Amino acid sequence: MSETQDETGMAQAPQPADFDRITSLVSKEFQVEEALVESNIPTYCLKQLQETKQPFLRLLANLKPMGFTAFLRRRDGRTVLKIVSKPLTKPGNILVNWLLFLATIATTFVTGYMLSGDMLDPLVGGAAFTIAIMTVLGAHEMGHKLTANRKGIEATPPYFIPGPPPVGGLLGIGTFGAVIMQKSLPPNRDALFDVGASGPIIGFVLASVASVVGLLMSPVHEITQPDMSFLPSPLFFDLFISYVTNLPNNYYIQLHPIAFAGWVGMIVTMLNLLPAAMLDGGHVARSLIGERARLVLTVLSFALLVVAGFIPMAIFVLFLSMYRHPGPLDDVSPLSKSRKILTVGLVAIFFLCSYLHYYILYLLQVLMKLFGI
Repeated sequence: MSETQDETGMAQAPQPADFDRITSLVSKEFQVEEALVESNIPTYCLKQLQETKQPFLRLLANLKPMGFTAFLRRRDGRTVLKIVSKPLTKPGNILVNWLLFLATIATTFVTGYMLSGDMLDPLVGGAAFTIAIMTVLGAHEMGHKLTANRKGIEATPPYFIPGPPPVGGLLGIGTFGAVIMQKSLPPNRDALFDVGASGPIIGFVLASVASVVGLLMSPVHEITQPDMSFLPSPLFFDLFISYVTNLPNNYYIQLHPIAFAGWVGMIVTMLNLLPAAMLDGGHVARSLIGERARLVLTVLSFALLVVAGFIPMAIFVLFLSMYRHPGPLDDVSPLSKSRKILTVGLVAIFFLCSYLHYYILYLLQVLMKLFGI
């Protein structure tokens, strides 16, 4: 998951002496209909029906050495360009990242140790789970970080968040995930999409590898008690078990710590792909359909989390939804067609990582009974 700084923290006006130079740079890239200083901010109303994506990127590159940045928005049916001073960003304390990283290694090791039971040496199980889960979560966040660097977005290294191990009957996994903080806005919708999508895609690939490897190493046991509780199985797990492992009826798989890391990675990917708030799926939805439609999807995502029993995550999404998504610097240029097509793949990843198929099958069974099928 990635957090984005709001544009309000960037709205500082250039000095009047810079107005002519800025106007020259703007006029070189755009057809300007009107130029004015609005609340001490150079503002340009652009003529309609002109290409904006590449000219805006060139303008940003020319403004950067001067210490300025730009916002491109639609206001009252007009395309409006504003130039503001780029604020200085404070460097983070990398020691905090390392301390959280080491703490998360410790809590995930304890989790893997406790999950091992009599399946394998607890020390081996602890190390296996730690390596697998930290790799999945770390790759997810580094996907965001590397994409942000490539797109010229300032972002922090990942902050890993330690969590409780499975004690007191609770399903603790030793971590609450990881997050990076974006200190500047993406230049356009393409960049916003790429930052949001990169983490879940990389995370899904590695979670799939961990799931396959772990499931092949997981022992199979006969169900001896009718009231045994089981983890909800992502669709990817069910497909793999059905077509590869051929699990007999009345048997269950005891998840190897690596398989459990894959399960966690699947659930984390599913939750992050929800088109809500500042989640990765929220960034994708914001770049694809805009802010108003994203708010509707946020409400639906909140309802889905409540129904599925993810109450803490629902509360977290509700908290994040109180903040308006700032969008990219250029919120006018459309998302590229290739990224729109890739959205279908992200939806497929979401379903593969979820266990919504249980609800769908249950609903189909209810409908078949109602209609006597």
